[in-house]
Amino acid sequence: MIELTAGNAAILVDPADGGRLTSLRVGDAELLGAGGPGPGGLDQIMHGSFLMAPFVGRLEGARFTFAGREWTVPANLAPHALHGLVFDRPWTVDGPAAIGIELDERWPFGGAVRQEFELTRDALTVHATVTNERRAMPAIVGFHPWFTRRIDGGPEFTYRFEPGLRYVCDEDGIPRHLSASTGPRPWDDSFTAVASPPVLRWPALDLTVTSAASHWIVCETKADAVCVEPLSGPVNGLNTNHYQVVEPGAPLRFSMTLRWTARQPTDRKTT
Repeated sequence: MIELTAGNAAILVDPADGGRLTSLRVGDAELLGAGGPGPGGLDQIMHGSFLMAPFVGRLEGARFTFAGREWTVPANLAPHALHGLVFDRPWTVDGPAAIGIELDERWPFGGAVRQEFELTRDALTVHATVTNERRAMPAIVGFHPWFTRRIDGGPEFTYRFEPGLRYVCDEDGIPRHLSASTGPRPWDDSFTAVASPPVLRWPALDLTVTSAASHWIVCETKADAVCVEPLSGPVNGLNTNHYQVVEPGAPLRFSMTLRWTARQPTDRKTT
């Protein structure tokens, strides 16, 4: 376990549990949560904050085409693959605030993924890097944080998320086209053209999620936690050619910053 502190903020990272951020505390407030049982028994994707790589969300048919041929990965949510290939295996500690993992035999290209955690008094930044020093491969990464709806049984939080376009999905959750409509609530959807960084508001503090993300997922269908996920590319992007080519000397770098500010007592009364 990696533990970092700065001021009254503290994080715990569990390399053995899929390289997961298991706790983010500001003072006495735990900001991360859990969404309950996972689809198809994938309970590992339902708590804390973990990295999705080398693809995000659903990969249609657990297959894709790259460099003129078709490739397959295991269908962990048959008939599709879900959330990449690094959340379900132990990572290795790679420094006082870093962990790494080699992509295993399920990914036909090889390569490696690394996360670095940078904690200050008012922010946590997680840096992800995907490398392959032997050959070219496609890659998309994303962060999958579950935020608790309530701190210590208090009032439910509110949040601001301003999507420009929503992906309309088929019955299997595969994006098929874009719509200017934000769609029905509660969301379990992916979006692009987001107007401003999402902001979460609990009675005692605000938290802003910033990233150079081109796409986002929001899942608000669970009773106790909500996901707000920044992505470097779209869901099923390996099949729509919206990915970065990672090759020797050309890694994929992506990061997420969670920045919090304490709210004034007068603000808390209006929450």
